[in-house]
Amino acid sequence: MPIRYGRLRTGSVRIISDNGNHVDTAERLLKLLGLLEGRIDWTADELARRLEVTTRTIRRDIARLRDLGYPVEAVAGPGGGYRLGSGGKLPPLLLDDDEALAVVLGLRVSATSAVGGLEDHSLSALAKLEHVLPTRLRSRLEDISEATTSILSSSRTEADHATLALVAATIRKRERLRFGYVDNEGISTARHIEPVRLVHTGRRWYLVAYDLDRDDWRTFRLDRVSDPMATGMRAASRQGPDPVDLVQTGIAVESWRFHAEVVLETEAEVAKRYIAPTVGKVVPVDEESCRLIIGADEMGWLARYLLSIPIGFEVVSPVELRDELATIGRELTERFGTEGTA
Repeated sequence: MPIRYGRLRTGSVRIISDNGNHVDTAERLLKLLGLLEGRIDWTADELARRLEVTTRTIRRDIARLRDLGYPVEAVAGPGGGYRLGSGGKLPPLLLDDDEALAVVLGLRVSATSAVGGLEDHSLSALAKLEHVLPTRLRSRLEDISEATTSILSSSRTEADHATLALVAATIRKRERLRFGYVDNEGISTARHIEPVRLVHTGRRWYLVAYDLDRDDWRTFRLDRVSDPMATGMRAASRQGPDPVDLVQTGIAVESWRFHAEVVLETEAEVAKRYIAPTVGKVVPVDEESCRLIIGADEMGWLARYLLSIPIGFEVVSPVELRDELATIGRELTERFGTEGTA
């Protein structure tokens, strides 16, 4: 009888069968890998039931996977068990239809994302996946693509993927970090910080950290960070502000020339329907009012923005904003106030 071959991985040829009883070994090994990827621990009995084989077959298949270089670890406990450990080889991933579609769509976004240096790799992985997509999934993918238009700005800034990875590693290890930084004014400084969290707004990556030289919490745009270097020194445990709130405040208020505080005549949840978190910070006061902290480079823009919101308001500060609103009111009255009267 002729010997049949199958490929579990490119370049890894394995004898599947020399008789008609084991022609599904490669398929079973792939299913076994899929089960091991999907859950941390499995007992031999559970795997045998899922694959409809004996525990003896499971032990043989585990041995085959180990021979191929997959780090399948034994788990101690009643009945014993197995788990897929980390190793030097990336196992083939078994994806269902929805998972495959999600990965392909994610790669398409990644190819034009705010992370620099990964575009070519994303396109390469995308080409490989799209090549093997079943017809039914390729049709769904094209339906989504044809019905979708991107409004991503071509002027968006990109964070270097190596910097992103290094910063993420120091956060996980709770380790101090040094880097060069260019602020809004174009001034370069050296920073020594304790990183806490990365925040992605869709257009940019921000690092929330405790600045050791300035003894205060700061946010840093990751695309303005240069030459990051992990120090190996342990970061202190600190009780800090909410990272997302700090970034939103920085984007909406602190990065602008003028700052204003306004009391809105509605509850916070209603106000948030009209005011994006990147435009202004809404702070609850009571069931009938909330506080808006907002910034802009032009006082006239602030006044016109407030007038465009369908919510009554009272300006707390600055006085210049009240004056700007009064000027707009007089101009509107002069232009339209007497129309239609006798």
